[in-house]
Amino acid sequence: MTHRSGGGKRNRFDEQKRRAVCEEAARIMVEESVRNYQVAKQKACMRLGYDHRSTPLPNNREIEFAFAARLRLFRGKSLMEKLRCDRQKAAELMRLFAPFQPRLVGALLRGNVTDDTPIELHLFADSPEELVEHLDRNNIPCQTFDKRVRFAGNRFVKVPGFRFSVDQGMVELLTFNRKQIREAPICPVDGRPMKRASMSAVEELVPAKMSDFG
Repeated sequence: MTHRSGGGKRNRFDEQKRRAVCEEAARIMVEESVRNYQVAKQKACMRLGYDHRSTPLPNNREIEFAFAARLRLFRGKSLMEKLRCDRQKAAELMRLFAPFQPRLVGALLRGNVTDDTPIELHLFADSPEELVEHLDRNNIPCQTFDKRVRFAGNRFVKVPGFRFSVDQGMVELLTFNRKQIREAPICPVDGRPMKRASMSAVEELVPAKMSDFG
């Protein structure tokens, strides 16, 4: 009995620590615009005085839930306005990149954005050079980068990306081959295939009201 009681206390203490890390990580993501869940967890542990290597950590989905709740609690009206504006920008960008079958992904699609959240689009082309030419024709200066993306079966692929600013906000484009429109990467939040929204689906989101987001 004593052993089980001690174990129960340890379990409750571990659960309290896990919840504390979850809330602190969510706060860090909202207030400091940290986008990487692992970084947020490590920062949360450091600020709470926990060793992240031995502390029971929340999963990304739990942090995303706490992150969304904090956004709605403290930034409800401004959040809705930013969602409307950024989704409008996304729809306009998708029209510009229509030849590449654009899909909106990430935080803007999920509805959880901070001031520094970029507009993330997946584009599909026979080669990245097609997109480079399109950017040049439209006089869009950009930075290039590579992103390591995970697919089903724990398969990792390095995908070329392009980053540029629009109206003081950031846009990130990832360029996949055309066949990959049928295979979405794995979402870092829930470990499932990432949700992707077509241009028509995004246009339907633009006039969204508060009730649409719970």
